[in-house]
Amino acid sequence: PISVYWLMGQEVVEVPQARKPEPEKYCEFCGVRLERKTFGDRLEDLSVFQRRKYCSLTCANSRKHPKHWTTYHLRAQKHRKENCEACGGKTSLQVHHIDQVPENNDPENLETLCKYCHDFWHATQKRLGRNTAGRMPSLF
Repeated sequence: PISVYWLMGQEVVEVPQARKPEPEKYCEFCGVRLERKTFGDRLEDLSVFQRRKYCSLTCANSRKHPKHWTTYHLRAQKHRKENCEACGGKTSLQVHHIDQVPENNDPENLETLCKYCHDFWHATQKRLGRNTAGRMPSLF
């Protein structure tokens, strides 16, 4: 639609801008082609569209873990110790799967780490290009 309005006694016609070309994008989880969303008469901002990776919240929340992941996670929590095995801390404790397979809840495959050591260990191994983090050595 073209907007017409009057400015200082003269008719002014506002010509709509041509749409910028959209990159062809696909959902990282299910592979569906992504389209820019519309909100009423307004189109999703192009920069927002370019950052979007998933077609829906369902795909965005399904990307990391299978549906049964929570069950394995809860089973692993039963083996959590009272202290971080790396630094000895007692807060924000998590269970680290040494082989990075959440289905393997064998006590030999589990290590109790605080959130900081756990994040540090995975980031370090990723930086080194390793697929499996392994056991974090004790720091004390």
